[in-house]
Amino acid sequence: MEENKREFEWIDEWAKMTGERARIDAKANKSSIVYRSENGWVREHYDGTIETINSEENGGGKVREKERITRIMSLLQRIWEQQTYVRFNQLISNLQLMYSAQNEGYGQRMMKEKGPLGNEIKSFYLDFFYLEDDKWEEFLQKIVENQDV
Repeated sequence: MEENKREFEWIDEWAKMTGERARIDAKANKSSIVYRSENGWVREHYDGTIETINSEENGGGKVREKERITRIMSLLQRIWEQQTYVRFNQLISNLQLMYSAQNEGYGQRMMKEKGPLGNEIKSFYLDFFYLEDDKWEEFLQKIVENQDV
């Protein structure tokens, strides 16, 4: 048994380095990592905050309330009704740009494109995959409140 332990001891160090790399990537992309700790499964956010995930009840994620769907869709409808000239995906894209601008560039992912002359053009796209619904709802609510004034 002692011989096997020495033979595969490098895996512990490799796993530790992989975890550190994931932490660096999460910070760079303003996302989070999930791992098992002494207290069970946790999600570590890019800002260093750690939340416990109750994996027995919800399979590793938060149980989200169903009513949020109606609330968010109602807010989107009220905003869209004030901008009937835009297509739905334009509306969502514009709202995401506004959210990102108001929240330190949240969701921006840098990229390089090839320009028409073959030159490299730096650009970005928005990735809102990890934005929690409550933060999006709060943002939309503020827009609706400002519209009603």
